[in-house]
Amino acid sequence: MPLSYRPEKDPFAIFLASIFILFIFLGIFNPYIPSRIFPEREKIKSECSVNNIGFHMGSTIAIKFNSDGRFNYSDNLMNMPKSFWGTWQQKGNKIITTNDRSTTGMGIGQQNTYTYDCDKLTIGSFSLIKD
Repeated sequence: MPLSYRPEKDPFAIFLASIFILFIFLGIFNPYIPSRIFPEREKIKSECSVNNIGFHMGSTIAIKFNSDGRFNYSDNLMNMPKSFWGTWQQKGNKIITTNDRSTTGMGIGQQNTYTYDCDKLTIGSFSLIKD
């Protein structure tokens, strides 16, 4: 009598399926589930606005997002102080700034994208905390 493979009888397949279902019930895949299933996620996103909030990294970098859609940024990286001004917009947890003025005359029109998680602002390898 030939041996035949029956996945519904395979204990390892049953184990994997059970673990997958358990992960779903525990919410491990919560970020991948649409927000209409978990509406509180949308509420959290709306509460995490950078409107009128300032951030800093020690005395090296500082940025402030004003309620009129403008921002001001200053840094002293590599002992070269510089400042930028421009507009900002928030799309989910991303903040996009566009420079329209600077103290050095460089960087005009440059866009930067920051990631915001309600506690800190990140750009590249720099993390800035709320004032």
